[in-house]
Amino acid sequence: MADQSKKLPDINFGALGRALLARAADLVAQWLPGGTRKGDEYVCGSLAGGSGNSCSVNLTTGAWADFAGDDRDRGGDLISLYAAIHMLDNGQAALQLARSEGLEDVAGIVARRGGEAPPPPPRPPAPAPRPKESEKWTTVIPVPAVAPQPTFWHYERKVEDIIHKAAYYVGEHLLGFVVRFRTSGGGKETLPYTWCTSSRDGGSKWHWRQWDVPRPLYYPGRQHPEGRTVILVEGEIKAEVLQALLDRHAPGVYCVVSWPGGSKAWKKASWVYLKGCTVVLWPDCDAKRELPTPKERQACADDAALEELKASKPLLPARKQPGMSAMLGIGVHLRDAHQAAVSILPIPEPGEVEDGWDCRDAIEVDGWDGTRVLEFFARAQPLPDLVDDTPSPTSPPIDEKASASGGRDEEAAEDQGEDAFQGYLDFICKQAKCKTWELGVNRHMVIAALRKAPALAGVVGYDDLRSTPSTQRPWPWRQDAAPMTDADDLRLGDWLTQKYRIKAASRGALSEAIETVADENHFHPFRDWVQTQKWDEKPRTRKWLIHVLGRDVAALPERERIYLEMVGHFILLGHVARVMRPGCKFDYSIVLEGKTGMGKSTLPETLVGEAFFSDTHFDIGAGKDGFEQLSGIIAYELSEMTAFRRADSESVKQFFSTRKDRYRGAYGRYVTDHPRQCVIWCTTNKRQYLYDLTGNRRFWPVWVYQPLNIEWLRKWRGQLFAEALVMLQAGERIFPTHEEERLYFKPEQEKRLVETSVQSKLYDLLTREGAARTEGRLTSELSQHTTFVTIAQMTAALGADPAKSTALLETQIRDWLVENGWQRARAGKPAVPGGSRPWGYARPEVWPPVDEDEESGGNGPSGNDDERGDPPAPADDPYGGRDDAPF
Repeated sequence: MADQSKKLPDINFGALGRALLARAADLVAQWLPGGTRKGDEYVCGSLAGGSGNSCSVNLTTGAWADFAGDDRDRGGDLISLYAAIHMLDNGQAALQLARSEGLEDVAGIVARRGGEAPPPPPRPPAPAPRPKESEKWTTVIPVPAVAPQPTFWHYERKVEDIIHKAAYYVGEHLLGFVVRFRTSGGGKETLPYTWCTSSRDGGSKWHWRQWDVPRPLYYPGRQHPEGRTVILVEGEIKAEVLQALLDRHAPGVYCVVSWPGGSKAWKKASWVYLKGCTVVLWPDCDAKRELPTPKERQACADDAALEELKASKPLLPARKQPGMSAMLGIGVHLRDAHQAAVSILPIPEPGEVEDGWDCRDAIEVDGWDGTRVLEFFARAQPLPDLVDDTPSPTSPPIDEKASASGGRDEEAAEDQGEDAFQGYLDFICKQAKCKTWELGVNRHMVIAALRKAPALAGVVGYDDLRSTPSTQRPWPWRQDAAPMTDADDLRLGDWLTQKYRIKAASRGALSEAIETVADENHFHPFRDWVQTQKWDEKPRTRKWLIHVLGRDVAALPERERIYLEMVGHFILLGHVARVMRPGCKFDYSIVLEGKTGMGKSTLPETLVGEAFFSDTHFDIGAGKDGFEQLSGIIAYELSEMTAFRRADSESVKQFFSTRKDRYRGAYGRYVTDHPRQCVIWCTTNKRQYLYDLTGNRRFWPVWVYQPLNIEWLRKWRGQLFAEALVMLQAGERIFPTHEEERLYFKPEQEKRLVETSVQSKLYDLLTREGAARTEGRLTSELSQHTTFVTIAQMTAALGADPAKSTALLETQIRDWLVENGWQRARAGKPAVPGGSRPWGYARPEVWPPVDEDEESGGNGPSGNDDERGDPPAPADDPYGGRDDAPF
């Protein structure tokens, strides 16, 4: 027997390993209980099993590794795995596995007597799972004054998907927001956005989390009822629509109220603020049907059959509809617990109108006006007696997850704090079987960091105003969001190395990753700001300029008043049009005239904001340098109009008329289009500054007599742009008609013309009664009675040789004739029989031109630069007395 034992055949490890692989899924789950299968991989906490990701087994190849151990804790087959689990060598493990699984023949092992297998040694117990440390957040109301402005960044939703933001206010105190997003499937998701404090470290931040109970009520008018009749509706948007209508038709009478979380969350709201009020309930008119039973669902062959079954079910009774059920419960609670006088409006029965019909549908779809709504209020009925199945105020609290629009549950909110980029790195390391600091860092990894890391996600975007990558919220190393700096890519690489212990990335990888992620998130800072402004429906765009100038509207002559109203109105609409439709036609410019120190330059800077204003000097016609000065701003000031004196009139016309600048940026690789988004403002302390006779329609002169009311403008600029946006969206034109230009604009422009000696001589020759006897033949024929002149004739009259005349002189003569109404024509008959009919200019019907009497107190005093004249007397209070006067 001893000799036979020495001649036993070798174990066939390969065949045994292949046989075990066929049973790998069941065997590994038995050997390592508590793990999870993920595709072809089985993961667990360690070689003792348990939950986690440290130990991984490939069920296809048998390769395994325990990343929490040392380099010896890995192998290439299931035999070595079994040996490591039970602390055996491979021979012992193969022997036990062959006998326990009945694979002696496969492994070439002699079977034991009786076929019994030795019991495997007991497995070590699995370690107890480590409890996950949870971070509890507490909402803080009101939001502290030191809290930063909310960014509304969401790890899953984009800012541009926001379709509505409801700000919860009481007086001046902000309580938080409820934000509605548009989902990728075309639906909607409503999430609360509140200021929260962590119970773990005391830190505070804006958090996508519902308010703690009791939750605040929503007042579109931002005030408690304070004696007004309460109209209760479900949802913030419809509350805003109804409040706006009631404020127009019955101001100070009604207070529209709603609550966060939808119909199932009403018990969590704080209704104490409606104690003793008169409350009218306006429920949503839902049309929900009874649900199929589980047995009926199982009997349906497919989804189409299930939908058909649902549609065949009867409608729920009115009191069981979600909207009505919630309102009845609220009504009973207000009546019994807070002594409110409650009534309810008689909405249509379920099915009579579209499912979900509400006050917003009545106003915006059905066209109800204020009179119709007030008539509907008059039909309010007493609160009906409740049946047993109507929710009562004493019902147990509803689950947070059941809220129809109250946001995610607390566990989901905590999950948002997990570091997705760290998980990404862990996954890569597990696949590569290496440590974090051993990973190669490339552009793809930096892109993943900018998308996934909580401190970086949503930071980088593409600024459509400045045409460059910028930040939408601050970098972790910055205090404020701002355009990119030259050092930001290097700071990003250093931050990633310090935070995640990865290798340093190349500057090229960092810059390319920033450009890639920025192109995914476009934004426009000024356009976004304008669109967030809500107009209070008080008209200001036509009077604002007069008010800022400090002029008395009642004392202004009619023509000047209309002119200043148009200038102020059109310049605002022009600004908004250029922002909403970059490159649109708007080639006009206000010219603010007056002495220094009046605030001429400060006016456009205050109107658009310091970040969107520039007055950096450049010369018109300087090419790309000039175009780059206009990029990334909303208002540009041509100070003292110095650029005009260095450019010819055609260059000035072309500069103002250009709608799209085409050039390659300083660090760009391609020539690209840059549609104009700015409006040009001009300032000067001259009285005559327009040299061209034909291109002055672009300039709207405004004389500044006294320091401008900049403080008023700073306070109300948001309302000015909000009103201009509403008017632009309504189709309002953004520049004057030809008739308006002729009546109101041209007279002001003509006062600013710089008269040349040529123009003065031409006017003298063609408006005099007759020539002196001593004059020569060349000029004696010219007077106010002359009906036809030629360029050669006028050139000679000016003392120049027609044969040697210059193009500049002839252009001045031609422009002056056209500007004064002379029409190009041919002579009526030849000077001699058989002669030619030369081209020239025919006198207008009314000649000499009639001087319009300038109305007293016109827009700027007459005279030269040194004769300013006295300004018209201002009002007793030049700024209108009231803060928002004269509106």
